[in-house]
Amino acid sequence: MPDFTAMEQATLIKDFNDQQKMLFVSQYESVRKDPGTVLILSVLFGAFGVDRFILGDMGMGLVKLFTLGGCGIITIIDWFTTKGRANDYNRARAHEIAESIRITSAS
Repeated sequence: MPDFTAMEQATLIKDFNDQQKMLFVSQYESVRKDPGTVLILSVLFGAFGVDRFILGDMGMGLVKLFTLGGCGIITIIDWFTTKGRANDYNRARAHEIAESIRITSAS
């Protein structure tokens, strides 16, 4: 999936007031994973599942750790898919944060 852009982020929080927007941005920036950094970690330490652990995929991280990246096969595949997974992770966290702010504001 393509990058999680600022335009998507703006669309997600368009109905927020200024305080809610600041809350969203601060929470999102604290959980956001940089796709480039995750890719570098995948190249350097992917055989140990570090990239999967960072993105919250504990099961596959453990598989990679105990099989040394599926004998390198899963590691090589992850080099090409890590940036997309990082963007999906960021998009999911942004939606969770926005939804929790909406729920909190409604009550």
